[in-house]
Amino acid sequence: MTTRLVSMDKIAIKQLYEVPQHFDTVANWIYEQWWKKPGNTIEVVKQPLREHLEKKDFPLTLVALEGEKPAGSVLLIENDGISELPDLTPWLAALYVAPRFRRQGVGPQLVQALEQHARQIGYKKLYLVATDRVSFYKDLSWGIYTKMGGKTGITIMHKQL
Repeated sequence: MTTRLVSMDKIAIKQLYEVPQHFDTVANWIYEQWWKKPGNTIEVVKQPLREHLEKKDFPLTLVALEGEKPAGSVLLIENDGISELPDLTPWLAALYVAPRFRRQGVGPQLVQALEQHARQIGYKKLYLVATDRVSFYKDLSWGIYTKMGGKTGITIMHKQL
């Protein structure tokens, strides 16, 4: 079996409102990765994500595409549910890269596109929650803001734009 590498010049990044046919795929990625648990349905993701189908600067979802095939997505949202830090905004959230596109630069490309968009609409700083993959974000010049919840907790990261 050969591994097909994705050329970064073949990856396009669009806002979800531009590719609404991929709404269900993006919602399913987010649900399966972070929200699938007893008592939840996919509607817990779809309901707030529907707002990202509107043409606006914030909140939004960016979708990486190879041709017409979705490769990954990332969200720019007001708050990522960290009740102890209500004044921090905006947040990079739900970075997901489909398995066949991983380790090919799609994740960093999505993060950088979201950073650029946030900067263009006037934000000076971004935040994110990292339960793992802290080194991935450090490699993209993100710093640790604080750690919460002990050894198995989360790391809040931030980046000046």
